[in-house]
Amino acid sequence: MEGNLQIYKNDVEANLKNIKEYKLDILTLQRQNENFCKKNNEEIERLIKRVIDLEQKMKINLKGSGESKIDTPAGLCNFKKMPDKWEYVDSDIITWCKHKKMPYYHTVTEEIVDRLKLKNDILEGKIKLTEVLGITVIPQDPKFHYKIKYDI
Repeated sequence: MEGNLQIYKNDVEANLKNIKEYKLDILTLQRQNENFCKKNNEEIERLIKRVIDLEQKMKINLKGSGESKIDTPAGLCNFKKMPDKWEYVDSDIITWCKHKKMPYYHTVTEEIVDRLKLKNDILEGKIKLTEVLGITVIPQDPKFHYKIKYDI
C-alpha cells in the first residue's frame, strides 16, 4: 500500500510543478498582452486623430467647393440638411389653445398637447407658427457626412 502512496505522491508533485510552470507562463503572457494592448491602444488613438483630421480637411474642401456634395470613385462627402428642431412649452400651448378654442390638446389625467397634429397643421399652413404661443423652431446646421465605397 505504501508503494502505491508514493506513486500518488510523485504524480501529485509532478502535477503541482506543471501547474506552477503553467501559471508562470500565464502571468508572462498576460504581461505581454498588457504591453501589446497598450501599444495597440496608442496606435488606435493615433489613427482616430488622423481620421478626425482628414474629416476636417474634407469639410473644408466641401465648403470651399461651393457644392453640397462631392462624389468620387472612392466615395462621397456631403452636407445633409437637418430638420428644424421644435421646442414646445406645453403650458403656453394649452393656454393658447384654450384662448383660441383650438383642438391641439386633450385631458387624460392632465392636459396633454397633441404636438404631432399641431406641428403638421403648422407645416401645412392651416395655422401660422407666429400665432401659436409656446413653440420655438430652431433651424439646424447641415450635418457633415461621408461614405466610403468598398468596391473600388
